[in-house]
Amino acid sequence: MPKKLKKTDWGKFFRTEEQYEAMVWCIKNNIRIGPHAASHGPASKEYYIDIIIDNKVNRSPEKYHMTEVWEQIYKYYQYYYDKHRT
Repeated sequence: MPKKLKKTDWGKFFRTEEQYEAMVWCIKNNIRIGPHAASHGPASKEYYIDIIIDNKVNRSPEKYHMTEVWEQIYKYYQYYYDKHRT
């Protein structure tokens, strides 16, 4: 019998249309941003954020709890969108 998977609580963050536009622009311009587990295993609740620009990886110095990591990722997308679009 297969194991039951535990539900993961990633919080209640939902991106806005503006944030989605910023993300799409970044991806089209070779800027990718995503979570990186701070520890190994399925119990990891803290994440760094990796920002990959032209295949160069930069990792955030802070760790973010899993319920706030997506909000911070979209803040980074908005930052790079605003910085390079002006």
